[in-house]
Amino acid sequence: MNKDEKSFPEPPLAGAASAGNRKFLSRRNALKLAGAGVLGGAALYGLDALRFLPDRASPLPEPSAEKMTYRINPGNGDRISLLGFGCMRFPLLPAATQPYGPEIDETAAVRLVDYAIAHGVNYFDTAWFYHGGMSEVMIGKALARYPRASFYLADKMPGNRTPNPTLGEAREIFRTQLERCRVEYFDYYFLHSLRNVPEYKKVYEQDGILAYLLEEKSAGRIRNLGWSYHGDEAMLEYLLSRDLKWDFAMVQLNYHDLMHEYVPRAFVLAGLSGPPAQTRWMLEKMTASGIPLMVMEPLLGGRLARLNRKALAVLQEERPQSSAASWAFRYVANIPNVLTVLSGMTYMEHLQDNLRSYCPFEPLSERETAALRRSLDLFVTQENIRCTACAYCMPCPYGVDIHAVFTHYNYCADYEYLPKDGHADYEKARRAFLVGLDRSVPELRQAIRCTGCGKCTPHCPQGINIPEEMARVGTFTEQIRTRV
Repeated sequence: MNKDEKSFPEPPLAGAASAGNRKFLSRRNALKLAGAGVLGGAALYGLDALRFLPDRASPLPEPSAEKMTYRINPGNGDRISLLGFGCMRFPLLPAATQPYGPEIDETAAVRLVDYAIAHGVNYFDTAWFYHGGMSEVMIGKALARYPRASFYLADKMPGNRTPNPTLGEAREIFRTQLERCRVEYFDYYFLHSLRNVPEYKKVYEQDGILAYLLEEKSAGRIRNLGWSYHGDEAMLEYLLSRDLKWDFAMVQLNYHDLMHEYVPRAFVLAGLSGPPAQTRWMLEKMTASGIPLMVMEPLLGGRLARLNRKALAVLQEERPQSSAASWAFRYVANIPNVLTVLSGMTYMEHLQDNLRSYCPFEPLSERETAALRRSLDLFVTQENIRCTACAYCMPCPYGVDIHAVFTHYNYCADYEYLPKDGHADYEKARRAFLVGLDRSVPELRQAIRCTGCGKCTPHCPQGINIPEEMARVGTFTEQIRTRV
């Protein structure tokens, strides 16, 4: 072991993890990552900005260490936990300067991994760019303490990220990934975030990277080869038409996108005829293909865990002790062909809550599905931006903290805290919005500093016209800031 590496104790026995491991982020980073800079203003306004779970008279018991629901991969017999551990949102050290940066709190991250494994989770998903490359290193350290056959590890080839890798660079990336993760093979390996046919053809077909990955599969260093998808209809049609047996695919599925088909504002205003593939159409295609599915964004980047008050009230009337997140996890687990549902978990509370959803899994009843639809109707009427805080748009060349600005605005919109003309509490709401924004986002990184260059837009998986939304938020902010 390198002298600079931190050693960790042997994994605890199942059920031995402490429920007292509650928060692993400093207050500063909790505010930053949860978008709760509004808390500063919320203190003036009497709001609880970090409310993820419902009020309970007494704490819920720990999730069972023996009741995890598993799905069998029909292609190879793998027995995969329904809850998958996404390695994009590990807890950070207090000195961390950016969300999802490389300054991982290793001790806290290992506690989360150990607790997950002790409670039945056996699927872990990382990627080349997560945490600036440190996600692979972190999960490699944590999992090296367990028998290799006891877990499934997934990683990804960053084929569509600028600059696109050459074949030689792809070979070096794959070799480095195995080294970082301390494994001799990956159980599941992705062509990462496929978007459009020309880009795919250039990187994977013309430049030979797909052929190289198939060679690695033949050599046993990749057990299953598939892709993750954030693309248009033509991209999905092309992938499914290839004379190639894909072993799996990862797609974004959540009840918001399936019950309420969303067309990004940018495409509506521009009058374009080719928006990103609609979710229900995509799901129908994937279901017909029979390809096993890994689900990403079941919470729409955490937004479905933070419903507005009216929407949350509908769900709590049905299940007072259940979180908003648990409804989202139960919904997607009932979709055909789903093997595992990924969640990036920073807090022990979130991990425990997600485990309760699948230890064991209880499908939604017809009554609960109807309640979820009513709740969604109340949620989508809010004036929010469809940002999932994935940070793919970062860094901004002009220093704008894009997703922090959007997260603050969405929080206020979803909880009906946006200042509105004519309301008796306008001044309180105005002060709460501005104080919260200033405390969470430095003035030089706020929306008004956006130049509209558009360099961020192609990287947004949700198809958001970021300059347009920044202009809207910036104008709104300056109007209430200068109002006398």
